[in-house]
Amino acid sequence: MIEFLSVYPIGGTDVHALPTKDIGPAIGYYARVLGFSVVSKSKETAVLQRDHAKIGIAKNGTDPEQASCYFAVKGLDELYEELYAYGIEPSPIRITEHEGKPQRIFFAKEPYGVCFCFGEAENRE
Repeated sequence: MIEFLSVYPIGGTDVHALPTKDIGPAIGYYARVLGFSVVSKSKETAVLQRDHAKIGIAKNGTDPEQASCYFAVKGLDELYEELYAYGIEPSPIRITEHEGKPQRIFFAKEPYGVCFCFGEAENRE
């Protein structure tokens, strides 16, 4: 089962105002492909949530190609397969280290330009 645990900015990205050029299609993408629900929306902004991860999207003039964020998840393999089935073509899953702990990650880019990193702590039992 996939669960979004939290979201963190990468670089100077504001996860409460991920840039988009058009709110309507972006909401559709985040809801249909990534499984987010709309918490609130206006003409130029929206707040979306999936499990414990809450993000905002905004038509704010910022270049979406320069924005990225990290989602901590459970069920990384299932999420990978789910995104692949939608034609997203995520990067291969690889192992990296964060704060001395191994984690499995992959990257995916939404069609409006924002880059996502999805990660899950690796079990080493």
